[in-house]
Amino acid sequence: MPSLLCLRALPSTIQRSNSLLVAVATLASIGCAGASAAPPSTATPSQAPSAELTGEAPPPHLRAAAGDHQGQPHVGASGSPIDPHASAEVTLEALLAYADRRSPVLSVARSTRSRAEAERLAARVLAPANPELSVALGARLRSPASGLDVELGLMQTLQIAGERGLRMTAADRLKALTDAEIEQLRWAVHCDVHAAFHRALVDQDRARLAERMVEFQREVLGIVQRQIAAGETAPLTLRLAQAEVAQAEQVLVGAEQALRASRLRLALLSGWPVQTPPRPSGTVDPPREPPPLERLVTVARQRLPSLRVGVARVREAQARRALADREAFPQPSVGVQYRREGGGAGEGPRDVLLGALSLPLPSWNTGQGARARARAEVMIASRELDAAERLLAGQIAEAHSEVVAAAARTRAYGDEILPRFEENLTLLRRSFELGEIDLLALSTGRERFLRIQSDALLAQQDYFVALASLERVVGVDLWHDHHELGGAP
Repeated sequence: MPSLLCLRALPSTIQRSNSLLVAVATLASIGCAGASAAPPSTATPSQAPSAELTGEAPPPHLRAAAGDHQGQPHVGASGSPIDPHASAEVTLEALLAYADRRSPVLSVARSTRSRAEAERLAARVLAPANPELSVALGARLRSPASGLDVELGLMQTLQIAGERGLRMTAADRLKALTDAEIEQLRWAVHCDVHAAFHRALVDQDRARLAERMVEFQREVLGIVQRQIAAGETAPLTLRLAQAEVAQAEQVLVGAEQALRASRLRLALLSGWPVQTPPRPSGTVDPPREPPPLERLVTVARQRLPSLRVGVARVREAQARRALADREAFPQPSVGVQYRREGGGAGEGPRDVLLGALSLPLPSWNTGQGARARARAEVMIASRELDAAERLLAGQIAEAHSEVVAAAARTRAYGDEILPRFEENLTLLRRSFELGEIDLLALSTGRERFLRIQSDALLAQQDYFVALASLERVVGVDLWHDHHELGGAP
C-alpha cells in the first residue's frame, strides 16, 4: 500500500522534465523502501490533534511559503540554528523544516516555476509574428524607354479575437498548476520524512534492545564461568554460553546497520549531509485511534494536495482549449505598400502608396488538430479528477482500517508485557544462577520473551506505516507529535 501511494498521480507538468522525473523516482524509492523494514518501539510522549482536524492554525513547518526557504537558518527546538555537519540530534519539527528547504526533490520541483514564468513571458508578446518587409526591383520590358520599378511592402499579422488575453490566462493557469504540483510533492516529502523519522526512532530502540541482549548473555556467561570454577556444571555449558554471546553480538551488528540505514534514508529524503546523517531525538509515539472516517473524508476533500492538482489541471486544460478555439479564428494581415514605377517614353516616374489587407480563408485548416487535442486534454483531466474523488473515500477507508487494526494489535500487548521485559530477564538470570533452570531452559525462556517483544515492535511498526499511508491520502497530519527524551525500549 505505501509503495502505491508513493507512486500515484505524478503531476503532468513535472512529467515534462526528465531531471524531475529522476528526482520523483528517487523520492519514491527512498520513501517506500523503508516501509517493509525496521521494527518499532515503545514510548510515552504526548500528542496533540492536527490543526486541520481541530480548526486551529497549522504548524510552522506547514505554514512556510513554498518559495521563501533559501538562505533562511534552520532552527531547532531549542531556538539555536541547526548545524547538519555536527551530527547532533534533531527533532521531528526541525527535520521537517530542514527537508522543506533542502530536499533535493523539492529543489528540482521548485525550479519548474521557471517554465511557468517563461510561458507567461511568451504570452505577453503583443503580436504573434514580427512585421514582414518585402522589397521588389525590376525593369520594364518592351517599352520604348527603359525604367526601373521599385516596390516596398510592410505587413503585420494581427490577432483580433482576444488570443493574447487567453494566452495570458493559460499561462496563469499553468503557474497555478505548477504551484499545486509543488505542494503535492512537498506533502509527499513531509509524509516520507515523518514516517522515516519514526522508523529511525524504532531502529534506535531495536539497537538498544540488541545491546541489552548482549549484556544479558555476557552476564550469563559470567555465571557459567563461576559455576564451572565451582564444579557445579559441565564445561560444555561454557561453549553454549559463548555461542549465545556471539549470536547476540551478530544481532547487535545487524540492528546497528539497520539504524544507520534509517538515518541515511532520512538524510536522502531531507537533503541532510550523508556524512553526518541525522540522529532523531526522542521516542516513538504510542498508538492512537484515528479520527472518524467521515471527518477524514471531509478534510481530505478540502486539503488533499493531489485533488488540488486535479482541479488545477482541469482549469489549465480548459484554458488551453479556449485558446485553441480562439486561435482557429482568421488572423488578418494589414500593412502598406509603396510602389515607384519607372516612366515610359516622355514620362517621369510615378509614386504609388497603397494600403493592404490580407485575410486567410478558413477552408482546409481550421485548427482541427490542436482543438481536438485540447478537448481531449480537458476530458482526460476531468476524468482523472472525477476518478480521484470517487476513489478517495475508499482509499481513506482502507488506510483508516489498517491504522485501527495496527493500533489494536499494539494495544493487545497491554502495558504489562513490554515494560516487564527487563524484569523477566532478571528473573531468568536469577533462576539460572540459583540452579532452578539449566542453560537450555534459560535460552528457551529468553527467546520466548524476545519473540514477544519483537512481535510487539513489529505491530508498532505496522501502525506507523499505516499511519503514514493514512496521512498521505488525507492530506494533513492527524496529530502533531511532541517527541520527548527519555523512555526505555
